[in-house]
Amino acid sequence: MTVAERVTGSIKSNRPPASARPHHSRATWAWAFYDFANSPFSTTVVSVVFNVYYAKVVAQDAGFPGDTLWGYLVAAATLASAVCSPVLGAFADKRQVRKPLLACFAILGGAATIGLTWSQEGTLLLSSALYFVASLSFSCSLAFYNAFLNDLSTEETIGRISGLGWALGYIGSGLCLAVNLLMIEKPGALGLPTDAHWPVRLTFAMCGIWWIVFTLPILFWVPERRHGNALLGRAAWAAALTGVKKSLATARTANKNLFRYLIAYLLYNDGIETAIVMAGVFASEILSMGQGEIVGCFLMIQFVAFFGALGFGRLGDRWGNKKALQLSLTLWAIVLGWAVIMQTKTEFWMASAAIAVVLGGSQSLSRSLFGKLIPQGSEAEFYGFLNLSSKVSATLGPLTYGLSRQLTGSPRIGILSMLIFFALGQALLVGVREPGRKIMEETPA
Repeated sequence: MTVAERVTGSIKSNRPPASARPHHSRATWAWAFYDFANSPFSTTVVSVVFNVYYAKVVAQDAGFPGDTLWGYLVAAATLASAVCSPVLGAFADKRQVRKPLLACFAILGGAATIGLTWSQEGTLLLSSALYFVASLSFSCSLAFYNAFLNDLSTEETIGRISGLGWALGYIGSGLCLAVNLLMIEKPGALGLPTDAHWPVRLTFAMCGIWWIVFTLPILFWVPERRHGNALLGRAAWAAALTGVKKSLATARTANKNLFRYLIAYLLYNDGIETAIVMAGVFASEILSMGQGEIVGCFLMIQFVAFFGALGFGRLGDRWGNKKALQLSLTLWAIVLGWAVIMQTKTEFWMASAAIAVVLGGSQSLSRSLFGKLIPQGSEAEFYGFLNLSSKVSATLGPLTYGLSRQLTGSPRIGILSMLIFFALGQALLVGVREPGRKIMEETPA
């Protein structure tokens, strides 16, 4: 398969007709449940519980600050997933084994997360290795998972189906996190052991089991659509590597529209990710909010974002994904501007609710718009590139925030600096052409 020249003027659709795609409700819900399955890993493990446990308990006698080691570990896992995702995605496309690879990485990631139950003082290498495997598996599995979106949707439903996945992800992470916090705060009431950090460690087991169990629907009920003849063995790997190299080499010429979108996504997603990561620090330093209040606010965001993802998904199908995405990014900028003059905890809760709505919308619309731009038969590869873009964006924003914070001494200015990323991302997004049909075609060599 070769990438044909970019179509100009009227954009021809490259997707099979709606009647050829299995977008039945059972398959759609089964697909969306993988968001429900894996999201607790990104909340309980990465953002709320294991990060603190690793820094304060696992790495306490390592000879280095625990948060520094955690930063290095996250960076290593991020770099590995950024490199592996496009190649593995391309291999899955050429070999046509997206679902088997999704199963392998989901089970491997879930098992590694369960293994974190044995993380304690003196297990730095084991704990680091298990987290690395779990994080890498999490990121790689998403490339295969996202690739099914085009198979299950039409151009008229891709927004709402993407939104359904994100919505279930927020519900899954919120429910699991609520139970996890109850396990930590009231272990005796649940019949759990109360000594030696066991309640905390058991939350990791729950997240791993949750991940594996709720992966089963997509494995049983979502079919894998075939694109021509599958390549075998070394031929598949060779074609995958060649395809990735060619995609990178021609990104600025043959795939200008897609390349522009990836850069726009890198920029505005940088602002989104940094604002989320730094929100707790802002609330603590500026508004003197306690840890319990911050966690409560975080839980509220998970459940409100459910409605945002669904609502903006439907809006994207009605207005167009690009227009709806631009609206969500504009609202993001308004709320961040509000943060600069925010004075009370009540305002923070109100702003958090507003962000929850646009958070779900911006993430679901980003995925559905990208799904309209990628070539048929290379979905997993190109979603791997989207993952690469998101990993790169995980570094620039925090650096900008940190520099602004250091130079001005104000967290408010640090948050305000994120508007740069939203402005640049919006400017590039204006030039992205959203097709009612495909931007790029693939034809047999």
